[in-house]
Amino acid sequence: MKRIQIRRKEAARLIEDAKNQKISFKLNKLESAEIVELEDAKILLLNRIPVLIIFPDGRIIPHLQGLGRITVCPIVVVDKGATEYVVKGADVMIPGVIKHSSFSKGEPVAVVSEEYVALAVGVALQDSGTIVEGARGKIVKNLHRPNDKFFIGLSSLTSAESV
Repeated sequence: MKRIQIRRKEAARLIEDAKNQKISFKLNKLESAEIVELEDAKILLLNRIPVLIIFPDGRIIPHLQGLGRITVCPIVVVDKGATEYVVKGADVMIPGVIKHSSFSKGEPVAVVSEEYVALAVGVALQDSGTIVEGARGKIVKNLHRPNDKFFIGLSSLTSAESV
């Protein structure tokens, strides 16, 4: 695991790739850009804030710490019964969804509580149109949640110097 300073041009390319995957950005000024290389993914830090998780297959999802601050993506709001399970890593089931924005299969989706607290980030397993009364099955594959390897990997580098 290492932390590497990258050029703004490379950061801009990663941001463009993320935008192509339906992730929006609200970044006023780019002061620094770094990549943290983990065993099975990379994390893009902009202005020292974890913003994106980049998987080897090219899939990109927002990091929970940057979600809402720097990145925005479609959301599903889950009921209180689903909250505990999602935070522990469970995928989102259609019956637990009480509100949602529009999204397509394969797009990144933020999972939030009824109080709009970010619980997880995943990828849509189906289009949002399948969320109807009485529908069953999984709607979002949970890829990132609080205190997972993407948080733990960063916490060990918080005081480390860039390579």
